[in-house]
Amino acid sequence: MTRRECGRFRCTAGATIGKLALMMLVILTVASSVPVAAKDKGSTQVYQHTYDEVFQASQEAIERMGMYVSAKDKDKGTISGNGIFNVTGSMGPVGKKCTLNIHIETLNTKPETQVTVSANVKGVWGGWANTDLERKLSMQIQQVLSTYH
Repeated sequence: MTRRECGRFRCTAGATIGKLALMMLVILTVASSVPVAAKDKGSTQVYQHTYDEVFQASQEAIERMGMYVSAKDKDKGTISGNGIFNVTGSMGPVGKKCTLNIHIETLNTKPETQVTVSANVKGVWGGWANTDLERKLSMQIQQVLSTYH
């Protein structure tokens, strides 16, 4: 009798833990697929260059990374791009589809221009690839700007 009760308890506990793990997996999957507004995420940098220089450099940086500018609006300060970003995994580099949204705005006449890069690398969990792409694009923008002066 004692053995049977213990067996039932283990079975019930195992099922409960399994159900909790499944619920957590569903919650994490849903949470990772909900889009976040560009102002809530992304990487922001301030460059000591004019708005026009930074706008042009941002387009060039996207193209230098082997991606494409899909839309741009100089009056609104927005550039969108897409392409393939090589993510380094345990099996080596793997190309993943990605999208970029860039928002550019003048801070003051020093000149200082702020750039917010928001990336979405599809098929990668945790957001680390998004951060890596945002960082690499910001560095590429700086490299392009360094050729201007």
